[in-house]
Amino acid sequence: MIILILNVLAIAGLAIAGFGVFMIAQAVSRNDPARAGVTLTIVGVVIAAVFFILGSGVVEIQPQEVGVVFNVLSGNLADTPLGPGLHIVIPGIQQVTIYSTAQQEYTVAGLISEGTARGDEAVVALTQDGQEVSLDVTMLFSIDPAKANIIHRRWQERYIGGLIRPTLRSEARASLTEFRVEEIYGGDRTLLVQSIEDSIRALLEPEGFQLTNILIRYIRFSPEYVASIERKQVAQQEALEAEFRVQQRRQEAEQVRELARGDADAAVTRATGEAEALRLINEQLAQNPLLLQWRYVDKLGDDIQIIVIPSNSPFLFDLESMIAAASTSGAASPSAPTMRTESDTSGD
Repeated sequence: MIILILNVLAIAGLAIAGFGVFMIAQAVSRNDPARAGVTLTIVGVVIAAVFFILGSGVVEIQPQEVGVVFNVLSGNLADTPLGPGLHIVIPGIQQVTIYSTAQQEYTVAGLISEGTARGDEAVVALTQDGQEVSLDVTMLFSIDPAKANIIHRRWQERYIGGLIRPTLRSEARASLTEFRVEEIYGGDRTLLVQSIEDSIRALLEPEGFQLTNILIRYIRFSPEYVASIERKQVAQQEALEAEFRVQQRRQEAEQVRELARGDADAAVTRATGEAEALRLINEQLAQNPLLLQWRYVDKLGDDIQIIVIPSNSPFLFDLESMIAAASTSGAASPSAPTMRTESDTSGD
């Protein structure tokens, strides 16, 4: 703003001087004294010269800028670059070159619309195991204000094409050769990015630049490798499915074994119960031999009066004991059925 004001005042002085020259011409044409015009011209020239010199000697450095001061007489650069603000320099002796310290980016890409330069600039290299990989990379960087003199001395405005571009391409290509293709194909490419950053930073910082970040935008693999990866993934999926089926069969077999084990335990339990029941029955029969006969008769219906049993039948009834008991009592119980053997009926 101040430089603009000084320039405006210098132009105003030139206007005053021009008006003075006009007054001199008018006076001469009328054969009048031209002293007023001469005075006005001299004042205008002095004003223009003063403010022009002041404007040339004041340098305004904007934020995110740095100024490198070159001494024309000595041929040397000032030790310290100019930071943001107003600075006074000697016009005609000290020349100031301004560089931007804002963050810049440079992209190498396979598509013309995405790269910084025209054409296919993708980084193409062979991995450690011989697979071809194409890489699109963006580098974010800025000028180190404290080292602006180094950039002016070595590169000036040529640093993009002379340093940034070739460094990014060469170091990205060199880093690709340090990794196997499987390490790059995976989702985590942190080690690759770190390798590129470390190598580029080691080269740029001595030249006066600060590296902010390396961004991998896109990676292309050869069609043959992509096809092999797809086949491998299909095979792995099939193997997982087969393993799942095997595991499913194992679970089903385990369920069958558990069911069989449960059935066996139940059968053992039933057999144990039945054996215990038979043992108790045998004990009762040993103590009461006629228990079965009584239980049989007790289960008969009330309307049964006569039971015919063969005399040679191996039946549970002790017929002799029962006949003897009946003879002793002299008559059958009214509620009990009358038992007759075949030998009793043969004479009828």
